[in-house]
Parts: sequence; structure tokens; C-alpha cells
Amino acid sequence: MTTSAGRMKATASAAAVIRDEQGRVLIVNPIYKERWNLPGGHLEEGEVPTAAVRREVREELGLDLEVGDLLVTAWVTREEGSHVFYVFDGPQLSQEQQQAISLQESEIGEVRFCLPEEISPRMIPPFALEMWRRALVAREEKQAAYLELVL
Repeated sequence: MTTSAGRMKATASAAAVIRDEQGRVLIVNPIYKERWNLPGGHLEEGEVPTAAVRREVREELGLDLEVGDLLVTAWVTREEGSHVFYVFDGPQLSQEQQQAISLQESEIGEVRFCLPEEISPRMIPPFALEMWRRALVAREEKQAAYLELVL
């Protein structure tokens, strides 16, 4: 989207770090992208990030989950424009919740739980890997991180 001054307007999305009882992170494989993501998605006009991540997780996975603290805010500047990513701490899913996952087939091809060290640049965009790693550190240290990435 372009402003009246001809500048690109920043877009935004929100995601959650959702885990299982073994500490593995839930990742989703969108059918419209080549690489995996954390559950979440774009903010709609006038929507706050926490509402967006809850809505997206409900749509993608069929789960209505509370999100916790903000772990990472990342401002990413690319040739096509800027994007702000908000990554929140999500819950640990019980076995019952894991079995209740219902994929939004028009968007999500599959989900899996991975140990953080198993998530590689081949699976996700390299800039996203930095955000994910920082989110996990922020979660452990109880201190949010801010990143500025120019691609």
C-alpha cells in the first residue's frame, strides 16, 4: 500500500511461539509459501497485534488460545516495503489441545513440532530464523527484544 506522499506504508503481522510438553515449537507449512512459519498472520485494518494472533491461530489451527508476553518486535525493510513482526509467547499445548488441531485447509498444508535447533534456514527465511531465535531467548530471559533488519 502506498501513502499519498508516494511512500510505501508498513504492513504488520503477529505470530505466537506455541510449544508442546517436550519444549518443541509448533510450526505451520502454508500452502501459498515455500517455507514454514510460526502460527499467525497479517493484522487487519484497525486490529491490534494480540487480537490478530488469536484470530489467525483460531483460523489456521482451530484453537482459541491466550497469548502471553510480547517476545520480539522486528522492523524488516525489504525492497517491496517495510513490515513489522510481533512475536508473542504462546501456551504449551496439552495432548488434548494437540489432538484438537483442525487445519484451515485453504491455507495450511501441515503442522509439526520441532526442537528449536532443528529449524534451519532451509525451512524458513534466514531473517525469520533470527527473529525466532531471539524470541526463544526473550522467553527464557523474560526480556523482550527489538530488531531492525534490512534485507
